[in-house]
Amino acid sequence: MSAPDQTRQTAVFDHVRSSILTGVLPAGGRLPPSRSLAVELGVARQTVVLAYERLAAEGYVRGRTGSGTYVATDLPDQAPAAAETPRGAAIALSKRGALLAAIPATARASSSGLLLAGGVPAPDLFPAAAWARCSARVLKSVAAELASYPPPQGLRVLREQIAAHLAATRGLVADPGCIVVTAGTQQALRTAADLLTDPGDPVWVEDPGYIAGRGALLAAGAQIVPIPTDAEGMDVAAGERLAPHARMALVAPSHATPLGGALPIGRRLALLDWAQRANARVLEDDCDSEFRWQGKPLPPLATLDKAGHVIYCGTFSKTLAPALRLGFAIVPAPLVPAFVRLRTLTDRGTDAFTQAILAEFMREGLLAPHIRRMRTEYARRRDALLEAMRRFVTRATPVAAPGGLHMVLRLEDGTDEGAAVRACAARDLSVAPLRAYYAGTPRMNGMVIGFAATPVGLAGDVAKRLEAALAAAGGG
Repeated sequence: MSAPDQTRQTAVFDHVRSSILTGVLPAGGRLPPSRSLAVELGVARQTVVLAYERLAAEGYVRGRTGSGTYVATDLPDQAPAAAETPRGAAIALSKRGALLAAIPATARASSSGLLLAGGVPAPDLFPAAAWARCSARVLKSVAAELASYPPPQGLRVLREQIAAHLAATRGLVADPGCIVVTAGTQQALRTAADLLTDPGDPVWVEDPGYIAGRGALLAAGAQIVPIPTDAEGMDVAAGERLAPHARMALVAPSHATPLGGALPIGRRLALLDWAQRANARVLEDDCDSEFRWQGKPLPPLATLDKAGHVIYCGTFSKTLAPALRLGFAIVPAPLVPAFVRLRTLTDRGTDAFTQAILAEFMREGLLAPHIRRMRTEYARRRDALLEAMRRFVTRATPVAAPGGLHMVLRLEDGTDEGAAVRACAARDLSVAPLRAYYAGTPRMNGMVIGFAATPVGLAGDVAKRLEAALAAAGGG
């Protein structure tokens, strides 16, 4: 039987089964003759006959010789009752559940689009055709493996490709045996925090800093210690003063979120020295280091680590797409078994099919040129937006970071940050309030805006909408 015939047979089967379960065809009732139902539905009689045979095989109907086909009186299942809207008191969360439910994961305002969304790659630049070709090839080879769970450490072939990519692009030599594939950076951070901190342990975080990363640490029960950041990233000396015995530090050495500071060599060495003296671990978030707009990409902090205190975390959310949920951690060898065990207990491993597609995409040498194309286009979009804001925005000043996919827009004194964000959302601009990035007291009034998902041709219109939103918020 051809595929279209099988599809029609399934459609007839589903139609009759639904009619039985919902009572349209009552128990004991006679089904229409196959010939008349075929005419009514516009299908071949054989299609209806085969659908009836399947219904009989599954217990929904009974055939009576010379009399026809009837709905069974003892159905194998019943129609589900219509769902009702729950009423009554809200379900009480546990104390821990209430704390988890209150942890913020993002600061982006509600909006129907991605214009000015910070840290979001451009969906129009996703290499869909190449990804589809890799997907088709992989599906032929992994079909037999789909019946088993993926390896919790990640596919070996993908870990080898990640190691080769890091060596070529980041100067970071990693043993594939120490790489663990995760569902993005977020899962890597949470897994490390669960394994290496106890509830209440102090942990350094950049202030302002990565909201979702801070949330992962809070979810693990860590005591967050906000460490001020400046044009050179985290102030390590301030960290030693505020919490010298912290168990962990979450740092983005190449590009601090959202201000964009990068740790100079002095601070990097000081951070590693502190980690060794305090027997602490440094979680290095290197999520968008590929996109550097001033100078060359900075080498990872992990390249300086000789004592195994750095856990390097990377992701493909910025270079490909967040929806893939693929990231990785480079874990010190003694920690790998525990890291993999916790991955097993958490979710049994990351989708093997998507891993295999990415491995094929990288094996064919498609990732590096894709990143180069994105870097070129994002530079154009960044320049276009900055130029448009210089022309049309008078009520705020962009603070252009040397890297990453977003920047801070410093608001004038007197502008209500919350009102400005809401006014932007009303104009389909997906900005975020800067204050949300602070774990401590905010030191700047502003908004975080992105440029990657804003095409060059829309830069002028977006800047005008931005100025109108600030005017509506009462700035200036």
